[in-house]
Amino acid sequence: MKDRIKINDSVTSASQPSEEEIKKLPQQGFKSVVNLRASGEEDQPLSPKEEGDLVKKTGMKYLHIPVSTKEEIKPELVDRFRKEIELLPAPVFVHCHTGKRAGAFTMMYQALKEGVTGEEAIQKAESMGFACDVPQLKAFFIDYINQHGKV
Repeated sequence: MKDRIKINDSVTSASQPSEEEIKKLPQQGFKSVVNLRASGEEDQPLSPKEEGDLVKKTGMKYLHIPVSTKEEIKPELVDRFRKEIELLPAPVFVHCHTGKRAGAFTMMYQALKEGVTGEEAIQKAESMGFACDVPQLKAFFIDYINQHGKV
């Protein structure tokens, strides 16, 4: 799969893995998978339920948080992601269709753990290879971190 970026030893974000790639994740050390795709998105090889069944069959934990590409990302979704990823065994593999949502969510999570500003986080994300060409997502990313970070 392309667009795979290791955030740290606990979290990796990526684009949609194939069924075969999912089956290989445990051998690569992953213990959990988070799917941020909404049901019915295009180019979805497995439904979220089918993916969850496959992930569980391999012995990993599975979490599905549908984040629609057609709607504005809500802070509540990021709040839920941040809370629930803490409960999963690491390392965690987080994916969406192209890796943009997965990258944004994992970088927001990590930035808030590290206590950096939204601007610092976007610079770090870009230096790691995340290219955010969606102005609304970039603005949300920076604002969310700045509003939820330690004051």
